[in-house]
Amino acid sequence: MKHLTHEQITNLIAAATSPRDRLLLTLCYEHGLRISEALALTPARVQRDFLCTRPLKDGRTTTQRLSASTAQLWASVTATLAPSALIFPFSRMWASVIFHRAAEAAGIQLAPRQGIHTLRHSCAHRLLDTGAGLTVVQRKLGHRSLASTGVYLEADDAAVDHASAKAFSLA
Repeated sequence: MKHLTHEQITNLIAAATSPRDRLLLTLCYEHGLRISEALALTPARVQRDFLCTRPLKDGRTTTQRLSASTAQLWASVTATLAPSALIFPFSRMWASVIFHRAAEAAGIQLAPRQGIHTLRHSCAHRLLDTGAGLTVVQRKLGHRSLASTGVYLEADDAAVDHASAKAFSLA
């Protein structure tokens, strides 16, 4: 499975060792950011509690409202930074270390190939699990093509069993 449950994500973010690390993990999850997009963020990217991202891949620019708690965390982490300063001035490898350390501290057993991109998959799954349509997920992730969004679709056995029981229930 390429994603984590919402409860696992909550525990993972809580296990991060600093507010900046919590912000990185939160943005990657809540906004479905690629790590390259997150690492390119500057304080100027948030205006009136809206996060504006420019995907580095050939996707669509997105503007998304920050949750109140994320906006507050953003404000505290960026309070002393210049508008053009990088919020996360480190490499993709270090971001991976932050993710893996938080997962270990939270007691989350990751599959061999699960990394920080798992947060993007988890965002897509959380949206789908709460009833969002594919076009909403497409927009959230900044995909041009709905086919690109399809990569994030993966049903586990429990989801298939639940949907089947609901669809074919005789009760």
